[in-house]
Amino acid sequence: MHRTYIRLPAHFFRISLHTESDNMTLALVPDQNHANLIAQLLNEHYGVRKGETITVTPTMIRHADDEAADNATSLPK
Repeated sequence: MHRTYIRLPAHFFRISLHTESDNMTLALVPDQNHANLIAQLLNEHYGVRKGETITVTPTMIRHADDEAADNATSLPK
C-alpha cells in the first residue's frame, strides 16, 4: 500500500480579530499575499466595529530545522 506524505510549511500567516478584551484567530494561511487579501476583504465586508481590528501576523507552527517524521501528514486515498 502506497501512502502519499506532504510536508506542512513551517511559517503561516495568522489572520486575527482583535477587540479590546479578546483576540481571536480567524485563519492560518500559508501565503502572505492571500492572507493580506483575506484581511482586506474582511475589513471591507465584515463590518468591523469600533475597537476591533483585523491583523495579519507571521506565525511559526514548527521549527524549520525539525526533520522528525511525525511532522509529515498522511493523505487519505
